[in-house]
Amino acid sequence: MSTTSFDELDVAIVDAMRSAPRESWRRLGEVLGVDPVTVSRRWARMESEGVAWVAAHFSGSATPACALVEIDCAPGRITEVARTLAEHPQAATVKVTSGGRDVLVLAQAPHLASLSGYLLGLVGQVPGIAKVRSHVITRSALEASRWREGALDPEQRRRLGSHPRLQPGEADGIEQTDLRIVRALHADGRMSFERLAEQVGLSPVSVRRRLSRLQGAGLITFRCDASRHLSGRSVSAVYFGSLDIQDLGAAEERIRSLPGVRSATFVAGPFNMIVDASLRTTAEVHDLEWHMGQELPALRMQDRSVVLSMTKLLGRILDAEGRSVRAVPLISEENG
Repeated sequence: MSTTSFDELDVAIVDAMRSAPRESWRRLGEVLGVDPVTVSRRWARMESEGVAWVAAHFSGSATPACALVEIDCAPGRITEVARTLAEHPQAATVKVTSGGRDVLVLAQAPHLASLSGYLLGLVGQVPGIAKVRSHVITRSALEASRWREGALDPEQRRRLGSHPRLQPGEADGIEQTDLRIVRALHADGRMSFERLAEQVGLSPVSVRRRLSRLQGAGLITFRCDASRHLSGRSVSAVYFGSLDIQDLGAAEERIRSLPGVRSATFVAGPFNMIVDASLRTTAEVHDLEWHMGQELPALRMQDRSVVLSMTKLLGRILDAEGRSVRAVPLISEENG
């Protein structure tokens, strides 16, 4: 796949999308100080080449049961295992890594029981898997949807970041139509209300109302991701550490300020915190670990891995350069 060159405006557009994934071209143009047509054209080019995309997923009380899964593979089978897992709706993210595991998977299912069934069947289901170690996620300290490249100034971030206060809702209020809406928006997070209405069989007004309710209740999150073509941060690393339970609250606040940290989750297992980071060089892998030690002296780092290949990212199959090739629907009540 040939890829055109990208400049600082492209990076700024992507960062603006991270702050306001469904904002109008007019508003984005105003904040960035460029013609809205330019913003629209550049985004269309980036999206068509798979270097940037917006996707929706359930959040809040609608968040599925999740686990981070370490997988050891038979010799010579790592790439095959990763590609097979990438076709599973339950495997939201699939990474081939260095270190103490061959493949790292973010697994999702509607309920803990269905998640358990998937995880317990992995060894026999996928040829080439030798061992599976699962760590159920108990809480997200920092979601990747909050990641920013730093291409916008504080005033631009402020103008794009003002959102109405959420009114927490219950996942029980989600209907099959809502599932179809989120599934369509996972494939194209900026899909127009008209197209979305056609896909789910409702009027645009009804779709707008339902989506507004989901967003207002915090049951859906939009996230903008990009390939390394658009960022100098081409190295991904994963850290595995432990904290005493009384230190988790403080860690949740401090971890958000660390440079390069993309997401952090608390898990049940031999370690209780897993941190994902986007870095510029492999030398920064230990630099960030040092910063974490300074900010969180109680953190006992037990292992770390560098991502050798990002096979799938939150439901998107990626090529060798990290560009989105196609979407695999995330697990939901409909396919769970």
